[in-house]
Amino acid sequence: MYGSKIDIFIFGLKDDDTNAILSIIFDDYPIIKIIFLALFFGVFAFWLNIKIMHLKFKAIKLNKYLFVVLNLFLIYAYIIALRGHFTYNALRASSYEFSIIKAFNEISTNPLMALSWAYKEYRGQQHFKSVDLAELKDFEKELFTMFDSTYKNANHAKNHIYLNILESFGLNMLEFSNEKHNLLGRLDRHFKEDFVFKRFLSSANNTIESLNRLVFLSPNIISNGLMQKKILKYTPLQVYKNAGYDIVFVYSGNASWYNLGNYFRYQGADLIIDENTLMSEFSEVRATKHKYGIADEFMYKKIYSIFKNATKPTLVISLSISTHRPYVHESKEKLFDENLVEKEILDQFIIKNPKNALKTYAYANDEFGKFLDLVKGSDFKENIIIAATGDHRFRDIKMDLNHEKAFAYSVPFYLYVPKKLQDNIYYDKNRIGSHKDIFPTLYNLTLSEVEYLSLGGKSMLLKPENKRLEFGFNEMVWMDENGVYSNDKGYYFENNSTIKDTNKAFELDIYHKDFAKLYKEFNLYQLAYRLGIAK
Repeated sequence: MYGSKIDIFIFGLKDDDTNAILSIIFDDYPIIKIIFLALFFGVFAFWLNIKIMHLKFKAIKLNKYLFVVLNLFLIYAYIIALRGHFTYNALRASSYEFSIIKAFNEISTNPLMALSWAYKEYRGQQHFKSVDLAELKDFEKELFTMFDSTYKNANHAKNHIYLNILESFGLNMLEFSNEKHNLLGRLDRHFKEDFVFKRFLSSANNTIESLNRLVFLSPNIISNGLMQKKILKYTPLQVYKNAGYDIVFVYSGNASWYNLGNYFRYQGADLIIDENTLMSEFSEVRATKHKYGIADEFMYKKIYSIFKNATKPTLVISLSISTHRPYVHESKEKLFDENLVEKEILDQFIIKNPKNALKTYAYANDEFGKFLDLVKGSDFKENIIIAATGDHRFRDIKMDLNHEKAFAYSVPFYLYVPKKLQDNIYYDKNRIGSHKDIFPTLYNLTLSEVEYLSLGGKSMLLKPENKRLEFGFNEMVWMDENGVYSNDKGYYFENNSTIKDTNKAFELDIYHKDFAKLYKEFNLYQLAYRLGIAK
């Protein structure tokens, strides 16, 4: 389902909505046929093995020394086939990849080994080792400081903030949008009017992981773990709560998913709204419900009313759901002619009904565009900042890892900033970034001389001050102005306005070679520190 070996997401079958996941798997994949073919092949292999074992071979007499050498060679070849050459440790979860072709990497481990790694990672998410503060300081010396501060800002805590995290809002899907079939709908106008960054990566490739990294600055999922009731220091929720904001979390799915509703409350949210709230307020919502949630349009109606009736600065964080399998939400209007979509585009999908996915993607973007139309015509249009991004790539599209090592994981970062707040704005649409930069951007637009946990994040609308912060990071790859980095190699970009690469590799210096490993370790250490288990 995720196009990979068995990994930690298999435990989503237990922790997530099991019936919904199984239903989608059976809808999207020929499971019965696969099981039948697997059994048939198993029987055939068993029969073939018996035949081979009963073959009669002519006895061959070998010199005993040659016999020993040949057997040693066979044992050596067998070991190499199992685990790779002795100079390459293929048996570790952290280094099983050996090829730029993802499929080769994913089949390099057998299922039991992969399940063992996944289980250890799953258990590790619920247990945290005490860390040494001196080591944390060492990471800061190697990389950058954990904390930063906003500049003096006359508009401190006076403006509403809305962060919209859209399901599967990947640039790999958006690149199919053109004049013939506009997949942005009404959002197209706002993409042209406002700030948009497209050389931008999601932090992870799964909704819950991206949400944790973006909103809680946590590399681990802790909303349903042992630490779920512990206050996590320095989250954006805490920063804005301390500045006097009301905090609202809106989800067009069920807030019990990964215990998110309760966790947002523990971390300071004043109000939680999910599909149940929306179904009780809007009579037509129930007809749009699918296995994972309801149509996004009702989420936007509720959010608009929240801002319209707000009496103090309010931060709303929303998580949409429409662009999620089974792709049933679509606009009542004809946003584009699906019959005009080129076969070359349809062939890029790995699902049976790509047109449904295109219509759902267009619907979700159009509804967000409608919401922006309303805001820009409202009486609070000068007192709100709106940011939007995708939680991860659009998964049901093929990945060309020869030229899309970073692009395959890219999402847009959209920003609406009222004209009166645009003093001293620096905008470079080709600037590189990722989820880590979203809240530092919002902090610097809305707060004055406030310290915040940055973790390498910078404001995308201020001039670059520290070259080391000019990077984008996804759990699979990372990039800076020189190129994209994967599997200890760098690859040049096609040009400075895209993050597609030429597949031409270059060697890395020590900093770039060690960066991804150091940054991931740094993230684990800072989380332990914020949970109060540092010594």
